[in-house]
Amino acid sequence: MRFLLALLTTAMMVLVMLPAQAAMDISRELVAPKDVAPGQPMTVAITYWTDSWFNPPPAWPEFPVQNGVLLNTPLPNQLLTRQKNGISWSGIRLERQVMAWDQSTLRLPAVDLTLTSSGQPPVTVHLDALEKAVVWPKGVEQPDRFLPARNLTLEQNIQQYHTGKDNTLRAGDAVERVVTLKAEDVLPAQIPQLLYAIPGDSSQRLVPENSFAKDGRGNIEGAMRVERLRYLPTEAGTLTLPPIKLRWWDTERQTWQLAELKGETLTIQASRAAGKESALKGRSGERNWQTVGILIVLIMICVACWFARHSLQKSGLWLAHRWHRFWSPVSLPDLIPVNRRKR
Repeated sequence: MRFLLALLTTAMMVLVMLPAQAAMDISRELVAPKDVAPGQPMTVAITYWTDSWFNPPPAWPEFPVQNGVLLNTPLPNQLLTRQKNGISWSGIRLERQVMAWDQSTLRLPAVDLTLTSSGQPPVTVHLDALEKAVVWPKGVEQPDRFLPARNLTLEQNIQQYHTGKDNTLRAGDAVERVVTLKAEDVLPAQIPQLLYAIPGDSSQRLVPENSFAKDGRGNIEGAMRVERLRYLPTEAGTLTLPPIKLRWWDTERQTWQLAELKGETLTIQASRAAGKESALKGRSGERNWQTVGILIVLIMICVACWFARHSLQKSGLWLAHRWHRFWSPVSLPDLIPVNRRKR
């Protein structure tokens, strides 16, 4: 029994200590739904396989993309394992997004990639071509505002800024409208402009904020856009904030959706300078007291100069004498003797 246990232990140790084949392989796939619209991102996955270890670590290979473009959206790498021909393989999956901006056939041509590893001969792997049709959905009205998304939410916040404490919106106050759009499977640059200035009213448009929307693990799910527009009414009347409507394409249900935000009508009262407070301010004697104070100071200065007129006269004469002496020319003696004899 002991002999059998020792033999099994020795066999297992020999199997563990056997060197790996150091085989390398690579695979490529295009992850996309059945129907793809222009501007809808797809995923290209490149997986490096080895039965030992990676040296150097895998990097994204260079291959052409026809009728589309590779995006730089950061996607996390994944660790995979597989069994093939009785060999355990370890893999690193690299992903990038690819997108077509117009109706066409996105194509990844066939390519031969050469893999290298430290201390091993290079291995050439052939990758087959991949294709995907990209078609506009029916009912597209404005291709430049076409927004494909898996899910979309639209929110707004209207805030008033008052100069007084009575919470009354008056001419000269400000109204800020903030609209936030969140969408999945969308790039921030694809979201169109949502807020526009109202003709005839003064407004201030702030710089929109575009960012990626991430989940709890830090993975990018979509994009978020925040727009701010400040309305600056200058006259009494009404301020009408128009409703917002955004027509977008639901890539999951393959149908059109309409996101809406309600408008609002605000009443603008007259500015404070034209109300009763301005009349009260006009009756106040603040400016009269200022004028009286200035006259009293001037009279006191004149009285002080009258009593000190003799001293001021002497000081003036002394300053005039010093000024005349300072600017009077002073004759210098001749520096060259005149009675010198010539030798």
